[in-house]
Amino acid sequence: MQLPLLGFFLIALLIMGSALGQPDGRKIYLNHCASCHGDKGQGTEDAYDEPLWGRKSVESLSRYIHRSMPEEKEDEVIDDDADAVAQYIFEEFYGPAAQLRNRPPRIELLRLTNEQYRQSAADLIESFKRPQTFVPERGLRGRYFNVEKMNKEKEHVLERIDPTIDFNWETGVPAEKINQSGFSVRWSGSLLVPETGLYQFRVRTHNSALFLLNSFRGDDDKNSFIDAYVSTRNELQEKIGTKFLLGGRGYPVYLRYFTYKEKLASLHLEWKPPGGVWEPIPNDYLMPEVLDTVTVVGSKFPPDDRSLGYERGSGVSKEWQQATTYAAVELVNHLITHLGGVSGLSKEQRKDPALLRSYAQQFASRAFRRPLDAQQQETFVDRRFDTQSDPMVALRHSMLLVLTSPYFLYPGLADNGGRPDSYTVASRLALMLWDGLPDKKLLHAAEKGTLQSPEQITAQIQRMVLNNKTRRKMRGFFRQWLALDGQHDLRKDPSLFPGFDERLVMDLRRSLEHFVDEVVWSDRSDYRDLLLNEHLFLNERLASFYGAEPLQGNTLRKVTLRGRPNSGILTHPFLLAAHAYHDNTSPIHRGVFISRNILGRLLKPPVEAVSFNDDEFDSSLTMREKITQLTKAASCMECHRVINPVGFSLESFDAVGRHRLEDNSKSVDTSTRYVNEDESEVPIANIHDIATMAAGSRLAHEAFITHLFHHFTKQSINAYGPDTKATLYTKFAKSGYNIRSLLVELTQVVVSHEAKNKPLAAK
Repeated sequence: MQLPLLGFFLIALLIMGSALGQPDGRKIYLNHCASCHGDKGQGTEDAYDEPLWGRKSVESLSRYIHRSMPEEKEDEVIDDDADAVAQYIFEEFYGPAAQLRNRPPRIELLRLTNEQYRQSAADLIESFKRPQTFVPERGLRGRYFNVEKMNKEKEHVLERIDPTIDFNWETGVPAEKINQSGFSVRWSGSLLVPETGLYQFRVRTHNSALFLLNSFRGDDDKNSFIDAYVSTRNELQEKIGTKFLLGGRGYPVYLRYFTYKEKLASLHLEWKPPGGVWEPIPNDYLMPEVLDTVTVVGSKFPPDDRSLGYERGSGVSKEWQQATTYAAVELVNHLITHLGGVSGLSKEQRKDPALLRSYAQQFASRAFRRPLDAQQQETFVDRRFDTQSDPMVALRHSMLLVLTSPYFLYPGLADNGGRPDSYTVASRLALMLWDGLPDKKLLHAAEKGTLQSPEQITAQIQRMVLNNKTRRKMRGFFRQWLALDGQHDLRKDPSLFPGFDERLVMDLRRSLEHFVDEVVWSDRSDYRDLLLNEHLFLNERLASFYGAEPLQGNTLRKVTLRGRPNSGILTHPFLLAAHAYHDNTSPIHRGVFISRNILGRLLKPPVEAVSFNDDEFDSSLTMREKITQLTKAASCMECHRVINPVGFSLESFDAVGRHRLEDNSKSVDTSTRYVNEDESEVPIANIHDIATMAAGSRLAHEAFITHLFHHFTKQSINAYGPDTKATLYTKFAKSGYNIRSLLVELTQVVVSHEAKNKPLAAK
């Protein structure tokens, strides 16, 4: 059927109009914008060195260009010209699809991070020993003895589990059966370490005590960690020791105490965890069952790369290579010294070359996360033993070679091409959830080839998620996401905020961690509860400082503070204090943190950084009025139209997170209007409206998914396919925003990913 002549005429007219009348976006961009932003949006050194990319829609870009660009010549690119430029840059380099096309992400070949190295080394040694199993009971098991003569113990007269070791008996005794003239106690159990870092321990006593930590035996006096066994005139003595420990693991503890014909009796076992203060070791971190020792690498490593916002093993420097060599020597020396306990070989068996060769083969296989191929067997095992007359020297050489090999240091090298086999799946599972090596159950499943179906993999993930090592890694994620890892100075002016000291800060940090743990490990595990739950966890000190009903003791209890907007983590005093000045609030710091980390907004660095100097403002102004003045310039408001409303919504909380109604003798105003990515505005009454918006925002949900993905995988989420984030979001929403279910799903994505090519080294 032929079109009428009029139809042809109209089509031709439209085509001509399109060709002749519509502005050329590319030409306008090159004439007016490229001098500052580069011909491909890459930026220029002299004007604007940031790449031109983001998440604004074409319509939003057009409005911005019409309103603000080019700078100081804002009337040159307007209306249809602005529309054309917006469409051009969005399709060429600004929009998400263009970014993926121009800079396609890839799965990178990464080395072990510092944490992964230490955890993998500990897992490697543990694989030859009894696996750690935690029990729910807490405290240390104590056996109490009466002492009739110096150092003479008979049968114990009392056995009990003590919640903490914080005793000041003075002239009394621990129990009725105990002689006042002399008694001794032997405690045993394990110390459960929540995070990796440097811990200080302190024993304080009027008497005699010996503390063994991570020791093979409870009677190994020569290797005591803290020796306070020699007391002088019944005076209080204090002994301190420092030890680097890996988080997510338990360490055997033995504590011996003795007093004989002394007037005063006391014993205090205390610690100072990373970023904390001295305190009796809390009951939550003591377990009455004795676990096996943990091998902890003490060698120092250079910091890992965090340029992308999360730690990853992308940098390979001379310092890192030297550190891994020193660590390998340290590990091998430890293994040779304790070979009997680690290998299970008797003294006579350790003279047998065949048995030592077999052990070397097992060691290499577990370090490489799969059975050795013929070339590896020859290189790392057989050649060492065939060319060395002393089998112990051969074993040492073999283990050193294994621990410095790329097959150990670069886990991705062990991955097979194509669909991942069961050993690749096991390796990825262990590294992702535990930062370490496959345990015996994973290795057994890999040997049987039963890590192939989604159901088989999910069963292993669900088992591993409940392990304390996954809890440690999840806590590490929240420390990064919520900026709990010590990067903020929480010290405040003591004249303005008396009582806000280091101990209170430690209580606040623990309170926030407790809140997060309760949400994540509950049956609901609902992400929205992080933002909408109205309670906090307080102890006696915190309740007194924040005006709650009086509480007794250091135990954290669930409390709802009345008369203030309560919105989960957003109004937790720790975060409010962390994002504030030493003497006042900081709407900018609070607004940036929530906009980026929680709401998922893209904020680029300011073109010109402007610092806040309180002395430059009228002393009668509120903080909100000062920030409004400071950021009123158009160049500032492009980002501060997002930042300021969020920060202002929290102005009813002072610099330490206490609720207030006035600022500088004026009523606090938290009402504002929030600008969405599509330029629509939402009225905000207070922070609760921000929290409600975030809890229902797909952008916020996807930001959380991305942060979690990056922390656990150390890879870009887009490297696993352009639809990965959207697919994970759909499953996240379907699960009721269950955080643990999300972890299971994203782990499935990573471990089942079919590699079309070998991963390339990180740049």
